[in-house]
Amino acid sequence: ITVKGEYVDSVRCVGVDGKAFRLPFNDSSIRYVYKERPANCLAILKTSKIELSPQQGAQHVDENKVDKALVNKVLKSDKFDEEYFKAAQIKPIEKGSDLYNPELAQFITLPGDASTIYVYKNGKPLVQLPVGLEYPETPVTLWSRTDASGKVTLLLQPKSKALLRALITEEKGSFYKSQFLSVLLNSQ
Repeated sequence: ITVKGEYVDSVRCVGVDGKAFRLPFNDSSIRYVYKERPANCLAILKTSKIELSPQQGAQHVDENKVDKALVNKVLKSDKFDEEYFKAAQIKPIEKGSDLYNPELAQFITLPGDASTIYVYKNGKPLVQLPVGLEYPETPVTLWSRTDASGKVTLLLQPKSKALLRALITEEKGSFYKSQFLSVLLNSQ
């Protein structure tokens, strides 16, 4: 894992033995090397305060396919203040497992079905959430939406490593609160 330590809130992993452990980070670290590759990890980056012009804020949320009504509201505002944090996963997390955190939005699988990916937050599926699929070798993001059960339907199955991502933005009075979530996908 390579990330500047000052931005890391926490990294929790599950080893191949199924036991959860925390990766230690400090502000001066940039890389943590572990003896054995973990089965999965959930990295939470610290919350950042972002201040943009309304046009920049609207572009930011529009690029992530956030609801058009919210994009228009941002455009009409005096300023765009956002509390933003990122949750990144190595692979989808099984609902109810040690890495599952119902308060966060996460890409999950349901027990007994590791092949279907869902997006859940507060223990419930996120419906009609825009989800982007990105490949390192192409500059285009393929977008789809979760269905009524929070299920992610991919327009194209990965033939190489890919990144599945989403941005959840909520209005909180005079500011916005956003969570970016991502998970790596391997070829099927």
